[in-house]
Amino acid sequence: MNAPNHVGAFLLNPLSTLSVYMHRIDSKPLYCSLLMLASVAVCFSGCGPKYPNEKAVYKVQGTVTVDGAPVAGIQIGFNPVSEEKRPTTAQGTTDAEGKMIISTYAEGDGAPEGDYLVTFSWQEYNIMARSYSGPDKLKKYSDPKTTPFKISIGNGKPNDMGKVELTTKK
Repeated sequence: MNAPNHVGAFLLNPLSTLSVYMHRIDSKPLYCSLLMLASVAVCFSGCGPKYPNEKAVYKVQGTVTVDGAPVAGIQIGFNPVSEEKRPTTAQGTTDAEGKMIISTYAEGDGAPEGDYLVTFSWQEYNIMARSYSGPDKLKKYSDPKTTPFKISIGNGKPNDMGKVELTTKK
């Protein structure tokens, strides 16, 4: 005697197969429970942290000038002072007014709590490579070991670098 392949039918079309069996037995409460469970699973599947080990971030303010004028496209690096194995880093750029846009998880969201050595570099953006390349016009500010700029980020702190004045002169 050939028995129908219930497992195969369920795998191919689970809702159709379940509805066939639900009609065979009088189980409206069970059917409603399954429907509610599926709805809850769909609703909560997108909840929770967007990134693993996500840390709280704080907006960072500041304006960067080079030789007295604001410049767009200055690359900014927040290099953690701590010796964490896997530090969460923040980076950013400047807009046309020289305002800092610092990002960790999303554009302009800020930086995680901590102490940072702040680096600045100014290179040409290569549209084909989608990266910055060429000589760095701000070389003396681009090394975390030699940068004079520091900031401490956190809740209740100003998180403001003020006006950062850089120079291309040696």
